[in-house]
Amino acid sequence: MSPSYSRIISALLLLVLVNGSASSQSASPARTSQKPTPVRLSCDYARQLMVAEVTSQRVDTSIYVFKRRGDADETLLKLTDLALRSPHCPAAYGARGLVKQRLAQTDWPPKDAPGQKIGVAWREAAIYDLDLAAKGGGPAGVAAATAASKLLLPEKVDRPYLVREVGPELLAIPPAESEIPDTIRYWLRGRLAAWLWVPPTADSAFSRYLSSGGSRDRAALELARLRLARSAAGADSLYYTAAASTDTSVIKGLRADVALVAEPAELKAFDNLAAPARPAWLRGFWEKRDLDDVRPRGSRLREHYRRIGAARQRFRLLSYPRQYELNELWINRDAEYDDRGLVFIRHGEPDTTVSALRAGACPNASWLYRRAEGNLIFHFVARQNPDDWRLVETLANVAGENGATTRIRQAGDLQRCAAIDGLLESRRTLDPIYAELVGNQSRRIWERELAVTTRSREVGTTTDSDLLRFHSTLNTAWRAYGLLGPRPGRGRALILMSVPGTALAPISQQPLAYGFQMRLVGRSGARVVELDSVRHLGVHQAPTADQMVTFTTEIPLPPGSWNLAVALQQQRDSAGEVLRDSDVPVPDVGGQSLALSDIVLGDERGGRPWNAPDGSFPLSSTGTYAQGEPIPIYYEVAGARSGSDIQSEVTFVRDDGKGRSVIKFGERMDSPVARVRRDVNTSKSKPGRYSLTVRIKTADGRTAQRETTLIVSDKSKK
Repeated sequence: MSPSYSRIISALLLLVLVNGSASSQSASPARTSQKPTPVRLSCDYARQLMVAEVTSQRVDTSIYVFKRRGDADETLLKLTDLALRSPHCPAAYGARGLVKQRLAQTDWPPKDAPGQKIGVAWREAAIYDLDLAAKGGGPAGVAAATAASKLLLPEKVDRPYLVREVGPELLAIPPAESEIPDTIRYWLRGRLAAWLWVPPTADSAFSRYLSSGGSRDRAALELARLRLARSAAGADSLYYTAAASTDTSVIKGLRADVALVAEPAELKAFDNLAAPARPAWLRGFWEKRDLDDVRPRGSRLREHYRRIGAARQRFRLLSYPRQYELNELWINRDAEYDDRGLVFIRHGEPDTTVSALRAGACPNASWLYRRAEGNLIFHFVARQNPDDWRLVETLANVAGENGATTRIRQAGDLQRCAAIDGLLESRRTLDPIYAELVGNQSRRIWERELAVTTRSREVGTTTDSDLLRFHSTLNTAWRAYGLLGPRPGRGRALILMSVPGTALAPISQQPLAYGFQMRLVGRSGARVVELDSVRHLGVHQAPTADQMVTFTTEIPLPPGSWNLAVALQQQRDSAGEVLRDSDVPVPDVGGQSLALSDIVLGDERGGRPWNAPDGSFPLSSTGTYAQGEPIPIYYEVAGARSGSDIQSEVTFVRDDGKGRSVIKFGERMDSPVARVRRDVNTSKSKPGRYSLTVRIKTADGRTAQRETTLIVSDKSKK
């Protein structure tokens, strides 16, 4: 045989294959010496192909094998004809879509020909075809919808815009009998509904998946996510059931959810957990956040999934990959949500949202979260893509300017935002600094603005919160006193709260009464105390603007240093606030060292009576005294030998170091606990803020000390 003849035979034997099995979404070119037997196209065969796509059932897949581009075009033409001929065969559209899914692995582009179109990528066209088949209904429609769901939802969704466009139509396909097992069919339907955030549909699908024999752990996680978001009963039990799973997909899902708010150290700890330890760790992870925000246990877990659901509806990215500028500050390449969504999942709805919408300007928004330790302000802008909102460094970046930043704000051909008339005026309500910038855009003021936004970004993108929010603030005056308890190992805290008359709203007029809900959380190391109560306070007449309604709460606490937080809310109008004291030392009556309680401040001119162990003591609501008014004080001492003498020294000094006065006196320890009352004279004290210190000393040289603060005001202003 001549060499040229051999080359001709070799060329004739070379086939271009697009060979994919029913269970695989990929295809690779191959060589074959045999011409495939033509398959007989029919509606039944088209339906079998779609069923096999999701079940791996055996079926003739020679329809996916082509020796040249013309064969692919011919197959698409035949399937199109089959779909359109009478009677119509919608299943043929589905088979055509599966062919296109295989063609996506070739370098053959779509063209204007029957069954294909220039500009519509094979993978997108495959989904559209399966959607057409699904609309035909019946068993073939169910098979098409299930196959489309599988293609739309790989482990990492790469075409979210397509899921958003086609997904609702797939969910609307009427139910029908199907050869596809319910464990496959309803699992994919549930995933699609959950991605689109249609909770009732997703819940129903995952429940059907579970009842059909699906994975208990996978169903538990998916149902927990849905039901926690709606605060459904039993949702937390499902969550902690899933947490004990050894299924790697369940563990990965749990980690992804936690990673939206967890610190790096917390994620590292999660990764090192064995399955039996995971539920307890996760419970501690979420409940720590409940205690931080003075919420009932379980609140933060439910809120986390509520926010995820809301983010899926409002802030989901619809295209990948995200393009980033040089030196951009917060990069989230793999996030499902835009930067607004990531901040939202960490902190919830902002307290204030403002924007400046102008023709030709980039979409923009600014969010404010009010915080006692310093407000958080975030500025967002959508430059390249109206669905991809980015957190920017300063408000100036919203309009394409730099403000005080020196960072490079543009890279390559990224769109630059136009100037926006009224941008600064629109942000006046966020912070006084923007009102300043309206009148004077000096670099010094922009630098101050940059400091605010930099701190906001550094804090807001590394922490999370679920702070209680109130209709208005009560401006409550309060104090927490650590006192000795009745026996060793038992102390107590006295909580005093006074609400000004200007903030009061009665729950009834006859009789006149005010109502408050109170939640107290105390923590000392691993020890936690929680108290929920409702207080109804009756009064004879309405307090005037300069008067207060005062009430007390006493709680038993083990000795130690306690961090106390109290959430107080008025029942009538939901006004309220969270009150915190991070260091309330509770002494031990039975300790080996000398024990001294906090200094309790009194008020002889109408203080609220407190039933102290040695009799009534009038508590001061505000710790403010008119010049010349005596200051009653009460404190408790333990740990000194019975029958011995102790020396007390009371020092009273203004914050500027002036006006210092010292009182010294002795006390005999006639019982294990000495309860001391004294009056401090303010007749020579000038108005100002004062420190009052009590120092005690025993005969054997042991000492203890406590300090408090108060205010001496001008007589005429009391």
